[in-house]
Amino acid sequence: MKTEMVSITNSSVIGGNLVQLDNKNRYHVTDKNGRKKILTKDQFDKNVNDNIDKIKNNEEFEFKKQMSTTQKTIFALGTIGVISAIFYHKNILKFFKNLKSSESGKKIEKGIKETINTVSEAVSNPKTTAEKVGDAAKNLTEKGTTAVLSFLDKTSNFLKGFKK
Repeated sequence: MKTEMVSITNSSVIGGNLVQLDNKNRYHVTDKNGRKKILTKDQFDKNVNDNIDKIKNNEEFEFKKQMSTTQKTIFALGTIGVISAIFYHKNILKFFKNLKSSESGKKIEKGIKETINTVSEAVSNPKTTAEKVGDAAKNLTEKGTTAVLSFLDKTSNFLKGFKK
């Protein structure tokens, strides 16, 4: 990935914003508060055309980055989802109440309570928790080492049989 080289010689102030062109022909716009936006040529031209009267009067304005088609689609789907949720909120609440009283909901609730208890215990007794973790690591290491040594012993006995 090539780095972006912003040209200082191709910079100007438009509407109170510092505008610089990079080596990929994108416009780096920095407003008076130091916020940067990277605009394509089309986005930059649209902003300039929308604010041509402010540019002529030397007024400040903000460059705005338009939403892409994907962003508009996601926004529309989200809006539809929120409207649907509001419209059907009674059924959704009923669904979640039934879920809580179901067997799956009880399992989830039990798991959450166990996790909360474990975290609470770890916070209240950090030394004990560290000792438990240390013991578990020690036991795991012992089991692993024993298994590896046993495997190596069996392998060496197997290979000794070929020597005879």
